[in-house]
Amino acid sequence: KEGRFGEWLREVKDWAISRERYWGSPLPVWSCDKCGQRKIVGSVAELARKPKNTYYVIRHGEAENNIAGILSGIPDAPHHLTEKGRAQVAASAEALKGIKFDLVYVSPFVRTRETAAILQDKLGWKPEQMIFDDRIRELGAGSWNGRPVSEYIAYFSNRDRFGAHPDGVENFAEMKMRTGGFLYDIEGKDEGKTILIITHESPAHLLIAAAAGLNRKDTVALRENEKREFLANAEWHKLDFSVIPHNPEYELDLHRPYIDEFSVPCACGAEMKRAKEVMDVWLDSGAMPFAQDHYPFEPKKKSLFGLFGGKQELAYPADFISEAIDQTRGWFYTLHAIGAIMGHGKAFKNVICLGHILDGEGKKMSKSIGNVVDPFEMMDKYGADALRFWMYSVNQPGDSKNFDEKTVDEIIKKVFNLAANTVTFYKMYEDKAVEASNTSSDALDRWILARLDQLVEGVTFGLDEYVFLEPTRMIREFIGDLSQWYLRRSRDRFKEGGKTQKEALATTRYVLVTLAKVMAPFTPFFAEEIYQQVGGGKESVHLEDWPEAGKADAKLLKDMEIVRAIASKGLEARTVAKVNVRQPLGAFYSSSAPLAAGLADIIKDELNVKAVKFGASEDKLDLNITPELKEEGDLRELLRKIQDMRKEKGLSVKDKAVFVATDDLKTLVTKYESDIKDATNLSAIEFGAVLGLK
Repeated sequence: KEGRFGEWLREVKDWAISRERYWGSPLPVWSCDKCGQRKIVGSVAELARKPKNTYYVIRHGEAENNIAGILSGIPDAPHHLTEKGRAQVAASAEALKGIKFDLVYVSPFVRTRETAAILQDKLGWKPEQMIFDDRIRELGAGSWNGRPVSEYIAYFSNRDRFGAHPDGVENFAEMKMRTGGFLYDIEGKDEGKTILIITHESPAHLLIAAAAGLNRKDTVALRENEKREFLANAEWHKLDFSVIPHNPEYELDLHRPYIDEFSVPCACGAEMKRAKEVMDVWLDSGAMPFAQDHYPFEPKKKSLFGLFGGKQELAYPADFISEAIDQTRGWFYTLHAIGAIMGHGKAFKNVICLGHILDGEGKKMSKSIGNVVDPFEMMDKYGADALRFWMYSVNQPGDSKNFDEKTVDEIIKKVFNLAANTVTFYKMYEDKAVEASNTSSDALDRWILARLDQLVEGVTFGLDEYVFLEPTRMIREFIGDLSQWYLRRSRDRFKEGGKTQKEALATTRYVLVTLAKVMAPFTPFFAEEIYQQVGGGKESVHLEDWPEAGKADAKLLKDMEIVRAIASKGLEARTVAKVNVRQPLGAFYSSSAPLAAGLADIIKDELNVKAVKFGASEDKLDLNITPELKEEGDLRELLRKIQDMRKEKGLSVKDKAVFVATDDLKTLVTKYESDIKDATNLSAIEFGAVLGLK
């Protein structure tokens, strides 16, 4: 408002909305070289010309091939009209008696010739009025000639009738071009004539489509919308024909070169020619809010919310618009300018302006310098979601972004890999009977649920305010907490069984499903993968409602910060004392005020101490290692070795194994055999010369 955009508005220049180019929306201005008159055309209806002649089309009467249900695409094939067919034509002749036909164009097939002969007899046409024209013949059936029509219809049930060529059968594109060419040809030859066209069902269908300038989709729909045959035998219609700019397939086409060939009659009697210029592409872009709804030519418009009233409503203004900073004087401006001209005011409520992507050193990418990064190569290497998340989280949207692969790799490791590992761990212990739940008695569960409420609240606020940097960083921090604190401190709970395990599974599933919903706008593919892996309730995460944040437990969140700070001091003390964390110690003395028992237990587990003493004068470890503590430390080291052996052999959590212990471990193994088996999923323990697993 006050910066780049405001500066542009203060010095706003005149806008030349035309360009001397080939591609683009043609300028809708026609001029007369004779009298100098100009005309600006505002719609296709205003541009279209009425035909010089009046046209009717009729299908032949019922023929023998219709009764047999076979394709008949050869002009002299002896498929005559049936008695019923002759009666049908005679009945149509009675209905046509009030119309005086000047010319009659006839397909050169036996059944259309016989139809024409009956009509000639009934309506008194002279021979010179009748013209046989191969362009309105029946479908060219190729090698399918004589085969059942049902087979032909079945063949095209899942194929494009405009493109497919089954064994030489003429396709719709070819037939539409010849019937459309026929129509425009006779329109150019005659004037003030009433003309009847005697043809077949498919040519009549495509002739009518060409007369209306229908595209392929609408041409097919024209026939599919009929509850019966497109034209019944001997059925006739007045042709709704408008002379319009069209491409070779006789579809309405308002682009060059077709629009340049179309003249408009001038009041002086001459022909007006279109100006050769096209619209500036920014006028097209600026008109987008109106053009996308064909405004103002759609009086009623269906929407997700039902049917609008008689006055067309627009999705205007937009909630937000997003483009790079160089669109300030392009799209951002032209949207507002055209909106103001149209009397609708501002075009959007919010703008997300994006900075440019530079190389790792902050230089503009250039082929000549050789510092261009191929985005497709990067997407193949890291994935589209990783690059998308990188752009959201590296800095504010409007700031330029120095692209360094190392920072993308960091995103992979600290966001995607951590989240994926959490899902993998959950799947190892997954019990599909355990439903997702946000209720638990465990302190760690309640903490991660409180963090989840924080995340949902923060991301929701950010998206509502069109802010993306902070929400994505919240997601990154949450995934770190989920993986590196919650999951790490909950691992044993997943193995314990009973209520403890069910609460851990139910909480983790709930958290992962909700995380997938929160990540969906930022990483749509990755979020979908999480959602499917952990059993979201709908077909897709993108069909879910946005999650609502509960009231986060502020005290628990604060207490957990204290817990983690105490744990950090304790681990630092272990490092200084050079005591491995697998070696149990008697106690840690903390200067912190006392915490609840569940939180103190987390500290004990993290520091591997038997007790935490609060209210001490200083933070320190009890480093006295008794024989009992030493033995427990040896047991932990052994368990770690066995788990490492299991990984090396590629065993899953559920795979049983046999541990071979050496004699020096006999006393320890014998004493704790049951505990060792349970902790490492062993079926038996044996003794041998070499430590190993089998």
